[in-house]
Amino acid sequence: MISLIICSTRPHVDEKLLSNISQTIGTEYEVIHIDNSKRQYNIFEAYNLGVERAKGDFLCFMHEDIAYHSKNWGKAVEHHLSQKFIGAIGVAGGSVVLDRLDWRFYGFGQVYLIQGNTTIEEHPEYYYSHKQEELKHPMTQVAILDGVWICMRKELFNQIRFDDKNFHDFHLYDSDICMQVNKLGLGVFVTYDVLLEHKSEGTFSEGYKEGLKVFSQKWKDDLPMVKGFIVTQEEIDEALEKAQVHFDKRLAHDMKVIELRKVLNMKRQGLPTRDYTEDEKKMMDGSAFLHRRLCIKDREIPSSEVRRLIKSYHDMPFTRHTLKLCAKYFWYRILKL
Repeated sequence: MISLIICSTRPHVDEKLLSNISQTIGTEYEVIHIDNSKRQYNIFEAYNLGVERAKGDFLCFMHEDIAYHSKNWGKAVEHHLSQKFIGAIGVAGGSVVLDRLDWRFYGFGQVYLIQGNTTIEEHPEYYYSHKQEELKHPMTQVAILDGVWICMRKELFNQIRFDDKNFHDFHLYDSDICMQVNKLGLGVFVTYDVLLEHKSEGTFSEGYKEGLKVFSQKWKDDLPMVKGFIVTQEEIDEALEKAQVHFDKRLAHDMKVIELRKVLNMKRQGLPTRDYTEDEKKMMDGSAFLHRRLCIKDREIPSSEVRRLIKSYHDMPFTRHTLKLCAKYFWYRILKL
């Protein structure tokens, strides 16, 4: 049996996700819901609690904002994890782990998932990143996995644990647990047998930088780590230089998003706060537009509700892409492409 461990910001798991799981998993399973709506746990604590509650031989740590596209994906998980040399599988990961930044910024990654803010009709790179020749094989070895979806055997947790003593936030839990799996002499793999859709990209905060310091110090004797990939020091140096620029831009953007959320929450509570900046107005427009674009794409949402959302967007201050939304409504709802 597979135990699906979900740390949620809501008191209950979304019914659409539960329905999606039941229709696609194809094997016996249970859902372990860790209610973190009051933010009483960091992610390390939440997942350790999930491991304690789990009854299955196989554990799947998953985000709550995903949807499965593969049928019988649970059987693929059971098959792969029944091979004792495999320690963990996921749908995205990095072949190179360094003591600076995150593998996602290096460019040495293997990713097989649908990023939910795009569609096959709008972008040819519907599957966020993969090479066609790699799909001839069921999986590729990497050093580290993305926490959007990671599966492991429960028995491994007799030897490993999400490190809630050294880490105290929501970053690096996936990197740290994969390093522990590597230290056991087991392989970490990205599988191409499970296709899922991730509906958000997440945000980086200053807490990430603090977590990275802890990670780098903890694993200093094991870094750099390279798995399933041949890379030169020159290539690593070049990648790091580009990665730092990319990360600095991403962090600056995400910090603005975090600040905007604070302002929005204060306004919703009727508390005194400042006016929005021009950058924040653009962010709100982008967020409102993206939400409605995804709703237009999701045909489980009635067209009447989608039309209401388009009208509400048009009536908002700071928004300016109503015609684009109408065009997408025509594309997905009238032409039904």
